[in-house]
Amino acid sequence: MEHESTSPSAQTSEPVSWQAQSPAPTVQNPAAIPWRRYSGRINYSSCNEDSHSELEALRLAPDKRVLCVTAGGGRVLNLLYDRPREIMAVDVNPTQNHLLELKIEAMRALAYEPYLAFLGVRKTRDRLAVYQGIRPSLSSAARDYFDTHPKLVQRGVLFQGSLERFLVHVARIVHVVRPFWVKRLFSFENVAEQRHFIEGWNTRMWRFVVETLCRRSFLELFSRDPGFWRFVPPEVPLHSRIFDCIHRYLCNHVARDSHLLQLVFFARYIYEPAMPIYLQPRPYERIRQALATTRITPVTAPITAALATVGDGNFDAYSIADVSSYLSETDFGALMDQIMRTARPAARICSRGIFVHRPLPGEYTARISRDPDLEQRLSLDDLAMVHEFLVGSVQA
Repeated sequence: MEHESTSPSAQTSEPVSWQAQSPAPTVQNPAAIPWRRYSGRINYSSCNEDSHSELEALRLAPDKRVLCVTAGGGRVLNLLYDRPREIMAVDVNPTQNHLLELKIEAMRALAYEPYLAFLGVRKTRDRLAVYQGIRPSLSSAARDYFDTHPKLVQRGVLFQGSLERFLVHVARIVHVVRPFWVKRLFSFENVAEQRHFIEGWNTRMWRFVVETLCRRSFLELFSRDPGFWRFVPPEVPLHSRIFDCIHRYLCNHVARDSHLLQLVFFARYIYEPAMPIYLQPRPYERIRQALATTRITPVTAPITAALATVGDGNFDAYSIADVSSYLSETDFGALMDQIMRTARPAARICSRGIFVHRPLPGEYTARISRDPDLEQRLSLDDLAMVHEFLVGSVQA
């Protein structure tokens, strides 16, 4: 890791922990939940974003309170690296918070190597037995969910989300079409050599295969994602833009250093040094220790409804992932209303947009001091490849 939080308060914070025995509160606002039919299953189980971007953008410290989208839980765990005082983990899907809870309680109970085996990075035959040891620490809702879905645990829950299982099919197709090419691509340690190699990948056949896999119709039919392209402008050719983003990334970064590309091409992690932050050995111990001092509050609700229950001036940072890409203009404006109300002076915000980031509502353009240089650099270097960033500080 390139940065460390060295404040002594990291060691003297009040030792509060996540009250896992209490069910996550649910904010009732049915009209604001567009994906109700996706509840009851895990949509995302790994960590498909690059949390190094959030850590750099948010500048967390041990006295900070953070709002974070739960997703696969890895985003929340990665933010623990900087030991904030509190994280409110919000997701409209209760099963995503159950997954976060399982990952946290497993981290409390297991050393690094057994943790990787339990989640599914390493092979093991005793995941269900390990789960029985973790089970008493789970809330009743999380316990009931995993008790009724034992195969998710048995197979390694890290790769059992709908997106991750969709990527299994993508990886199989890619390996049928270009098996030796993929193996060679992930062998490079030098960007210049890799760039020379991929000059030959932009063939008509290869582009046809990749663009077919990335068409809106194919993604909607097979990925079971609630629709990350939902508000991408129709004039943006989704399939060719994804291909171009991957190509641009590979011209400037070694493929195996991206844990997302490992999932896309292999449906698993093949190069462990590039795994998400919380799955690496040194950060793992730091994050595990942070669980003793950082309060994690899971909330099952749309993010705007969750913020509506919070008092004014509550948060120092907002890690809202690519939520803006799923929201209508009206809903995005409502979200920004709540962020402005609940933000402390100089609160940091990191928001991702898929291919484009929609403009801020006019009344808020002067209230967020943006960092265009950082936004551009993160858009180029972030290993998720398809995001544009909004990064800045909320002004009084």
